[in-house]
Amino acid sequence: MPSAPLNGIDVVFDDTGGDGEPVLLVNGTGATRTAWRAHQTPALAAAGYRVIAPDNRGIPPNALPPGGITLEAMAADLAALIEHLDLPPCRVVGFSLGASIVGELCTTRPELVAQAVLMAGRARVDTFGDAVARAAADLYDSGATVPASHEAVFRALCYLSPHTLRDPRAVRDWLDVFTYAQAATGPGVRAQYEAMRGVDQLPRYATLDVPLLCIGFADDVMIPAAASREIADTVPGARYTEIERCGHYGHLERPAEVNAAMLDFFARRPGAVRPEAVRTAAGRGESPRTSGRGAA
Repeated sequence: MPSAPLNGIDVVFDDTGGDGEPVLLVNGTGATRTAWRAHQTPALAAAGYRVIAPDNRGIPPNALPPGGITLEAMAADLAALIEHLDLPPCRVVGFSLGASIVGELCTTRPELVAQAVLMAGRARVDTFGDAVARAAADLYDSGATVPASHEAVFRALCYLSPHTLRDPRAVRDWLDVFTYAQAATGPGVRAQYEAMRGVDQLPRYATLDVPLLCIGFADDVMIPAAASREIADTVPGARYTEIERCGHYGHLERPAEVNAAMLDFFARRPGAVRPEAVRTAAGRGESPRTSGRGAA
């Protein structure tokens, strides 16, 4: 488990190593780097990429870091890690809060980014998103302990597609995961929930000059696919892809489709991995639908 002392914190990260072109994976609120290990890291590594996945500040051991927990601070951590590992320019992928962090990196340090993918991204928080952040903060502040069974059902309703919830075998597996693999918590995660409140990145996205793919998940109730499409419609030349039959955890519910979209986008960069390697690494699954500005 490598780490690097950067910006006053100890940045912990996974690194597959090797001499492949680097891809940096940035996770969402309360999630750690380990979530990428199931599907995205193996697919990217099989396609010949070097994969680096850090934990964001707010995740222990950086629960109360100097400089606080803001989009600006988290993007600065990514920039410092990219430079520390001598990666630029590299491909960067963000999910949920991670998408906003990657968006911040693209606007402040575009020279570090060759291509960017925003999964379940949003430029600004809607009414329900603000309510989720407020409720998470209130729960933490109350000191209440929620039974694991209740937490598992709540997470399933928030993060999964109704199609998954109607599949008895799939929903049993997911409930087991949510029950026994508890999400990170603590003051740092509380602060991560607050990081997007009052933020509107959309005006700066209109001037962005980084090759961008936005991926929306059709059944996402936490960050509706329309929020991802809004970014793609704002960023000049951006592509938009919507994955069907999945919720907020679309990259875990429909990994083959998500990986195929991501790898196809990466392959469009001059000198990128050959398309046949992309198809092999993406695994089984239908090609995702693409739409919106710049879609192929």
